[in-house]
Amino acid sequence: MFLKTSAQTDNSWSVRAIAVQQLARGWKHESGIFEFLWERAISDPFKDHQYGLNPRLTALEAIVDQYPQHLGTLLLLRDRTDNDPDKQVREFAQKKLKQWDVQI
Repeated sequence: MFLKTSAQTDNSWSVRAIAVQQLARGWKHESGIFEFLWERAISDPFKDHQYGLNPRLTALEAIVDQYPQHLGTLLLLRDRTDNDPDKQVREFAQKKLKQWDVQI
C-alpha cells in the first residue's frame, strides 16, 4: 500500500506524518493498522524541528483518537512519557495521561 510505504520511508517527515494521518482516518478498521501506527509512534526517525508535523506525534495522536480503549494505547502513552527523544511527544503523552487520570 502506497500510504504505508510513504509513512515508513519517505525522506520528508511531513509526507510521513500526512501518510500516517490518512491511514488513521481511512483505514482505522483494517487489520494491523493499530500495530502499524504503534510502530510509527516509536520508530519514526524524526528529529526535533521548530515547525512542521512530527510523524511520531501524529501517530500517537491518531492512536489516542482512534483507539482510546485499546490496552496498548495506555502502554504506549506511558512509554512515550519517558522514552521519546522529542519533548513535544513526551508532553503530549503526559497531558493525555493526566486527562485520563492515570498515574505517571
